[in-house]
Amino acid sequence: MPGFPGFVADVLDALASSGYAAFAVGGCVRDLLLGREPHDWDVATDATDREITDIFPRTAPTGVKYGTVTVIMPGGQVEVTTFRRDGAYLNARKPDSVEFVGDVREDLARRDLTVNAMAMDRQGSIIDPFGGREDLDRRLLRCVGDPERRFSEDALRMFRLLRFSAQLGFKCDGAALAAVKRLAPLAGRLSAERVRDELIKTLTSPAPEAAALMIEYGLLSGFMSENAKIIPWERLRAVPGDMRLPVFAILAGRAGAVESAETLLTALRCPAADRRLAREAAEIGPASDGLAIRLALATRSDRAVLVSAAADGHYVLARDLLNAGAFTRVRDLAVTGEDLKRLPAKAIGPTLRALALAVTAGKVPNSRRELLKLAYERSAGFPQS
Repeated sequence: MPGFPGFVADVLDALASSGYAAFAVGGCVRDLLLGREPHDWDVATDATDREITDIFPRTAPTGVKYGTVTVIMPGGQVEVTTFRRDGAYLNARKPDSVEFVGDVREDLARRDLTVNAMAMDRQGSIIDPFGGREDLDRRLLRCVGDPERRFSEDALRMFRLLRFSAQLGFKCDGAALAAVKRLAPLAGRLSAERVRDELIKTLTSPAPEAAALMIEYGLLSGFMSENAKIIPWERLRAVPGDMRLPVFAILAGRAGAVESAETLLTALRCPAADRRLAREAAEIGPASDGLAIRLALATRSDRAVLVSAAADGHYVLARDLLNAGAFTRVRDLAVTGEDLKRLPAKAIGPTLRALALAVTAGKVPNSRRELLKLAYERSAGFPQS
C-alpha cells in the first residue's frame, strides 16, 4: 500500500505536534487501500479553521462556513476540515448549518459511502466504523446508514454512487439502487454544472455505459429523454476521454433523446468551444467509410471529423487516416486563389474546396497544370471567367 506523500505527512505531523488529532479521510484513504494514487488529499482534524491558519503559513479559506481550509504546501495542497456534524439539508445539496465536533467517528458518519468513510492516521492505522474496508474487499458500494436519508440530504450522491461504480468497477448495493430509483426526481434541484461534472467523470471512466443507469433511473430527465438508453455505448470506449462528451451528445441527438447535440451541451452549461465542436461534428453527418472520412478531413477540422466518425463507430479508422495524412486540404493544393483569378471572386473559395475534394478522392493529381485544367473546364462543373 502506498504511503503518504511528503507534503501530506507534513500536514499531519504539524497538526499532531500542535496537539490536535489529524487523519487522512475519504477518497484518498479508499484509493490508498486499493493501491491507487489519490488525486486529492483531505485531512480531518479537531483543530478549528482559525487554529489551522495559525499553524500553516500559507492557507486559503475555501470553505470556512463548513470548517474547510486549504493548506498550501511546497509539494501540493491539502483540504483540512474540522470534524463536524451536518445540520438539516434544506435544498438536497448542502447542509444549512454544521456543528463542529471532537470525534472523527462522528465526522465519518456524515459521509455518503462506506468506502469513503474511513480515516487513516500518520502511522497508517485505519478507523473504519462502517465496514468500508470489508466493502472494498467485496467490491461493493454501500451507503453509510439509510440510503434514502443519504440521498435526500444531497441528491448529488446518487450520481456519485453510479460514477464510483463506473470508475472502480464495483457493484452497487441493492438498497442504494432502489433508493436512487425512488428519489431520482431530487436530481432536478441540482445545478447543471454539478450534473455535467458527474456525467463527464462517468463517461470518461472505464465503464461509460454506467451513464445508462443515470438515464434509466431518471437522474438526467431534466436534460434528455429515456431514448438515450439505446446509445451504442461500446463506441465511447474506443474514444479518448476528452471526446466522449461530444460523442455522447451526438448519439443522444441521433437517438431522439435531445433536440441536438448542441442543445444538450448548452443545457449542461458546457463551454462555447465544446458546443461549436458538437455542432460542426453533427453537421458532417454519417462518415461510414474511408472515402467519406477523407473527404470530411479535407474540409473540416480534425477534431470535428474524429468526433463525427466516432459517433458512427469509426474512430480508429478516422484517427489512422488523419495520422497518415490521407487527404488534401486547400492549403496543400498546388494552386492558390491567385491562380484562379480569372474566376469570379465569389467562386474562388468554393472552387478551391472542390479541388481539394477531387484530389482527396483521387480524381485528379495534385499538380498545378491538372488542377488549373479541371478548374476551368466547364464539363467539370466549375465556374468560368
